[in-house]
Amino acid sequence: MIREIFNSIMGEGKYIGRRFIFVRFAGCPLECIYCDENIKNYLNRVEKTPGSGDFIEEELGLEEIVYHIKRLKTPDVFAISFTGGEPLLYHKEIRKIVSNLDEITFLETNGIFPNRVFYFDIASVDIKLREHFNDIKNYNKIYRNELKTIKKFYNMGSDVYAKVVILKNTKLERLREVAKDLCDIGDITLCIQPVFNKDLKPSNKKLFEILKICGEYVDVMLTVQMHKYMGVL
Repeated sequence: MIREIFNSIMGEGKYIGRRFIFVRFAGCPLECIYCDENIKNYLNRVEKTPGSGDFIEEELGLEEIVYHIKRLKTPDVFAISFTGGEPLLYHKEIRKIVSNLDEITFLETNGIFPNRVFYFDIASVDIKLREHFNDIKNYNKIYRNELKTIKKFYNMGSDVYAKVVILKNTKLERLREVAKDLCDIGDITLCIQPVFNKDLKPSNKKLFEILKICGEYVDVMLTVQMHKYMGVL
């Protein structure tokens, strides 16, 4: 279930640059072409000291998870991030963890499980595009579920924003459609994120064009994967 617990810098999205405790869960039903999650072969590791990047392996039940979250907290930590993989595969377990915390809770999700959504203070929901997959037969359902998830968080009062990874073959008009759909939900920030892989990444010109188009409908911002440039988790 738990892949790792550690203290680091949020490297993407609306809260880029903030320090978080990350609780990373293993497993995801999607197979995005840019994801490196499937190559990780470790489980149940916890950081020794905050921000060190040094880990030990340990069996992690509820009590141990809560203990390590509190142990790794530093005065500058903004929130506790539940990330993956796809954390909502373990929504029942996460409810128990959250009920034992007083900190701000933050969820990073691919959004395909709207029926498993419950309140988080902040939620980052991915918007997947067709080009994110080598072969996808149920894309329309995935997209509808992502919008449902965003709407549920929005109606709950969570600070929810959307994030979309941009590839060199991403179509501008598809991003216009996404921005319109988000605008229909409410005041949703859209984070545009160029893929880190140099063989897949878009041109700066395309990124500026996407920002301009999306800005007609929603609050939009560009974020890069800062943690990868820094060489941290």
